Amino acid sequence: MAFAEFQRRSATRETASRALRAVYEMDSTVYLARVRVPTLVLHRREDRAIPFALGREVADTVPGATFVALHGEDHFPWLGDTLPVVDAMERFLAGLPPRPPDDRHRSAVLTDREREVLTLVAQGLTDAQIAERLYLSSHTVHRHVANARTKLDVPTRAAAAAWALSHPK
Repeated sequence: MAFAEFQRRSATRETASRALRAVYEMDSTVYLARVRVPTLVLHRREDRAIPFALGREVADTVPGATFVALHGEDHFPWLGDTLPVVDAMERFLAGLPPRPPDDRHRSAVLTDREREVLTLVAQGLTDAQIAERLYLSSHTVHRHVANARTKLDVPTRAAAAAWALSHPK
């Protein structure tokens, strides 16, 4: 992993050990009960860096916090299966309850064309730009995105694009 390599190169063993010890000895529990803003706590069940129970404890301590348990072991939200992370954040920001945990999107099968269109969506292209590049009509591009969103059961084209990028064929 590139981040682990960066950490090894950026500090001596002694410095890294002290820094890691300081992180694990830090206890911010007393501050959690003081949080007065809407709070979303996301935690992957098999997180290799922070035990799952601690994520649940944070959510239980912050008044009114929303807790979403995610599948996976990656600690950083931009690694692994990112679609559930994006989906949970979008739903939270929209004032919607978390989606019940399930694996429907994991088994979704997109066509090659849907994947191709979603890859271009992820690059920031509009339907018209994608249509021009792929020699399609804008309506056809829109239909490919809509079909992919339906198959993946996601609320936005951005969430569908994120899924396609994090699930290479």
